[in-house]
Amino acid sequence: MPSLRDQITDPALDLTPSERKVIRALLDHYPRNGLGPMSRLAEHAGVSDPTIVRLVKKLGFAGYAQFQEALLSDMDARLRSPSTLLQPRAHGRQDDTWSQYLQGSLRSLEQTRALTQPEDVRILVDWLLDTRHQVYCYGGRFSSFLASYLLNHLRLLRPGCFALEDNTQLPDRLYDLQRQDLVLLFDYRRYQAQAQRVAATAKARHARVVLFTDIYTSPLREQADLIISAPVESTSAFDSLVPALAQVEALIASLTPRSSDLDRRLEGIDALRNDFATHLLEDK
Repeated sequence: MPSLRDQITDPALDLTPSERKVIRALLDHYPRNGLGPMSRLAEHAGVSDPTIVRLVKKLGFAGYAQFQEALLSDMDARLRSPSTLLQPRAHGRQDDTWSQYLQGSLRSLEQTRALTQPEDVRILVDWLLDTRHQVYCYGGRFSSFLASYLLNHLRLLRPGCFALEDNTQLPDRLYDLQRQDLVLLFDYRRYQAQAQRVAATAKARHARVVLFTDIYTSPLREQADLIISAPVESTSAFDSLVPALAQVEALIASLTPRSSDLDRRLEGIDALRNDFATHLLEDK
C-alpha cells in the first residue's frame, strides 16, 4: 500500500487550487504541519478550515483526526525504516566549510525535488505559455536576481514580459496589470512589506500571483494562486537560494521544449543583436 505522502502527491488526484495549497503546506514540513490543530494548517496554507475537511474526505478519511492518525503511522513507518536509520551523514573537518556547504546544498536540492507537485509545474508552464496575458516579475532585496534571471529567459521564449522593480515606476507598471496577467513574485524570509503590497495590488486588479517562497509561513501565501516553495536553510549563517535558483532553471527547462516558435524567435533576436553589435566576440 502506498505511503500517505505518496497518496497526497499522486498526480491523478483531482484537486482544487485551494486543496493544492494544503498539500503544499503539508509537504513544506511533512508530517509536522499536519499534526497540529486544523486551524494552524489552514493558516499556513492560506485557506479555510472547510477546505481541509473537504480534502481529507477526498483522500478517503472520515475526518481530520483519522487523517492525523494516518500521518502518525506514516511517520512511524519512516522512523523504523533501515534506510532512514542508516542514512549517511556528512562528515568533514571543522575547517572544511566549503565541502560541508556543498554537501548541504545537495541535501537541500533533494528536499526541493521531494516538495515538487507535478500538477503545480504543469499549471505554471501552461500559464506562462499563454501569450494572451502579460508576465511581470518581482523580487526582494536578495531574491531580485532570481526574478531578473527568469525574466531574461522568458523574454527569449515569449513576448510581453516585464520587470516590477523597486523604483518610482513600480506604481505605473502595477496600474497596467490586466485581469489574468501573471505576476511571478519571489519573496523569502525576512519577508518584505513591498512584496506584500505588490501581491495585494495584483490581486485587486484580478491578476494571478505565483509566489516563489520558502517553506515557512510567508504572509503572502494567502494571496497567491500558486506557490512554489523551497528550503532556504544552509550550513552558513545566511539563507541559501541555491534550491530556488534550481527551481527557476528547471522551470526554464520545462518551458523550452513547449515553445513552438522558439527557433524563429531566437533567430530574429540574434539577427537584431548582430545589428547592434551586442557581443564583443562572435563566431566567424
